[in-house]
Amino acid sequence: MKTPDHNIVSFIKDLQKDKAKNVIVIPHINPDGDAIGSSMALYHFFSKTNPTNVIAPSSFPEFLKWMPNSDDVFNYKEEKEECNVLISKADLIVIADHNAPNRSGEAEEAIINSNAKILMIDHHPEPSYPRDYSISSIEVSSTAELVFNFISTINPASIDTDMAAAMYVGIMTDTGNFMHNVHPDTFKIVSELTSKGINRDGIYNKVFNNYSVDRMRLLGFALGERMDILEDLGVAIMHLEKTTLEQFNYQIGDTEGFVNMPLAIKGISASILVMERNEEIKMSFRSKGNVAINIIAKKYFKGGGHKNAAGGTSNEESVFETVVKLKEILKKESQLLLEQ
Repeated sequence: MKTPDHNIVSFIKDLQKDKAKNVIVIPHINPDGDAIGSSMALYHFFSKTNPTNVIAPSSFPEFLKWMPNSDDVFNYKEEKEECNVLISKADLIVIADHNAPNRSGEAEEAIINSNAKILMIDHHPEPSYPRDYSISSIEVSSTAELVFNFISTINPASIDTDMAAAMYVGIMTDTGNFMHNVHPDTFKIVSELTSKGINRDGIYNKVFNNYSVDRMRLLGFALGERMDILEDLGVAIMHLEKTTLEQFNYQIGDTEGFVNMPLAIKGISASILVMERNEEIKMSFRSKGNVAINIIAKKYFKGGGHKNAAGGTSNEESVFETVVKLKEILKKESQLLLEQ
């Protein structure tokens, strides 16, 4: 189990003794299940002793808004002035599920200029966030797993049902419902969370069986009309341009999990989603087995991440130009893709 070192534990315990100290938790921009689950678990943990707020750099998906107190999360883009005041008064800022300043979105400057101590809790490689303390490991399933270890080290008795449910969401979503990046400790932690009385079936239904009709039709269109199969390389590429997203009334979170779908196809070991979003061409990379898809994300698309799950950004003018460039790169890197 990855546990925080003595200095972190001592600092947190001293902070919790002073109930006037303010804590802010900040997930990454466009937060997913792990970012929100980890943040809400930390919110429940710290709010037992200190004034605590969660500030998301942007909105988060509707299918995560059932979590207790999630309606108290501030949206930095929409409540910038109030959020800047809260950040300026913070004694501790916890950076959750990201390790680079730009992943804090527009809140980056306020965070960096704050006088607060910064604790980074994250499971992505190559951390670059300026911080006073960090709990960082790529050898875990999720940031939520690190949060569990953090809370369990400081005060295991504080873990209640709401906190456990939030951490379970983080682990469940970042492992694709326990399909990848899991290890023995992951299941031990899930067992502990289950013992707190969480409704696992209910959580699954709220997260994975709670989509809109538009989202389901968008998925069908993406698989049927916007997916290219490169059989000789074992790669699937899906692309979604802005006009298509608008056609299906796209909402934040609607494409969550799309990139994983082609991995169910026989012979496909890597899947890439290219999507026009917020005036950028965003890319999601997934793979199976020994295919280190993060190498391509880092080498060619200013990204990175885990061996089998990474992200990046294209410099091309359009989704279609990005797909052309991507196919050329994949042919060039064929040896990497065929390492099984």
